[in-house]
This record gives sequence, C-alpha cells and structure tokens, in this order.
Amino acid sequence: TIVGVQGMNQTNTNYGEELLIPDATTNDVGVLVTSHIHFDKADIQLGARFDNRSININDGFNKSFNSFNGAAGIKTNILEKITLRLNLATGFRAPNLAELASDGTHEGTNRYEIGNPDLESEQNFQTDLSLEFKNEHIEIFANGFYNKVNNYIFISPNGGFVDDDPVFVYLQENANLYGGEFGLHYHPHPLDWLHLYSSFETVTGKQDNDDYLPLIPANTINNTIRVEFSSKAFQEGYAFVTYRTKLEQNNVSQFETSTDGYSLLSAGFGAK
Repeated sequence: TIVGVQGMNQTNTNYGEELLIPDATTNDVGVLVTSHIHFDKADIQLGARFDNRSININDGFNKSFNSFNGAAGIKTNILEKITLRLNLATGFRAPNLAELASDGTHEGTNRYEIGNPDLESEQNFQTDLSLEFKNEHIEIFANGFYNKVNNYIFISPNGGFVDDDPVFVYLQENANLYGGEFGLHYHPHPLDWLHLYSSFETVTGKQDNDDYLPLIPANTINNTIRVEFSSKAFQEGYAFVTYRTKLEQNNVSQFETSTDGYSLLSAGFGAK
C-alpha cells in the first residue's frame, strides 16, 4: 500500500509583444492511496485520490476545482496461457490556463484560439477489458475501452477567421470515447532473433447529441519487423522496419474537414 501527496506550482509570465494566454499562477495538490493485493490466482489493485486546482489570473479572475476519484482492477488467468485484466475507474481533469483564458494566435498551430472562462471540470467513468494469450513464441492481445466523460473539454473550429487564421474555440459537452487495440507479436523458433509485430488501433469520440468530436485520430495499422543481435563488439543490437498506415478519417465535427489516409515507412538500428 502506498500513500502519497503530489503537487505543482506553475507561473506563467509574458515578455513578448504578442499575447496568447495571460499572466497567471496555477497550484495543484493531490492526496492519494493505492494498494496492490496479491492472491494465488488473482491480483487486485485499489486506489482513491482527492485533487484540488486553483488558477489565479492577474486580471482578477480566480477559479478553484475539486474532485474525489477511485479505481479498482483485477488481473487473473482464466486459462493457463490467457490473462484477463478488468479495470473500473473514475477520473478528473480541471481545465488548464489555455482552455480558460486563451485569446490570440497560436503560432505553432496557425489558428486563433479563444478560451472559455465558464468551463467546468471533466469527470469520467471508464471501463477497460484486456485479454492476452501468450506462450513461448507468440502473443495475441485484444484491449477494449469505453470512457464516458461529463463536461468533456475540446477545441473546435467555428468557421470564422482572424487575420487569415481559422478561429478555434474551447467547448464543453458530455461525450463518449470508445475503441481498442488488437494485435500480435510473433518470434518463431528457432529464429528467436526475429520479431514480427502487427496491430490495429481504433477510437471513436461522440458527443451526447451524436455529433462526432473534432481532432480524433484515424484508425491505425502498424506492422514492424525487428531483428536482434549481439557480438563481442555490440551488445543488445537491434534493427527494425516499421510500416504505419493511417486510414481515412470521415467521422469529423461540423466545421472540420475529412482527411485522406497515408502511410509512413521508418527504419532504425541501435546497439550498446
């Protein structure tokens, strides 16, 4: 069992002529307890946490956010080589300074961002389930999640422009995010130095009114070939080739455009 305290003090000060977020001070403090209990056929994890965030902006805007959250999870072998993991958890995220008080052009994204001082804290309930089959030469996994978020904070285009930059505003709606990851890892005998990875990742984000959330990543397919080697000169040597495919994204919000699919080829090697 672990008991802990976590905190942060952050000061934002502007020195340049252009202003995106105002001068402000953010203070976070959290108190937590987590316990990992081992049984013969299962592991159980339990946790609880209280958080507070206070934001003080120099123009006199002050806001404070509080939340209490908990989590429970279990890991067990339902068959000799199949592991099941189930987690239930609540979560909390207070809005940050940019989401509350932005008002200017973000040069890194080429968009004019406008904060929303009326934002409330996000509060979610998530469940995720994982199944994994593993033996000496192959691993197959399937992970799924469903995340219900009250007061979900997101940035979205509103169709307007300021100085030729599209205007993005911070909004808040109840939302659901769900998806998963499925894949395998194969290292055949006797070629133990050869590893083949393949996976598929998907996530869908929708508001309660059934509109899609903006800026949700497209479905992704990953394929990797990796070889491992060692010699007197090199230890823990490896080389890999990865081919990643992003599929089309047509599940977009009102003022968002669809994106075409594309692929990325990468390669690398390393050693000690």
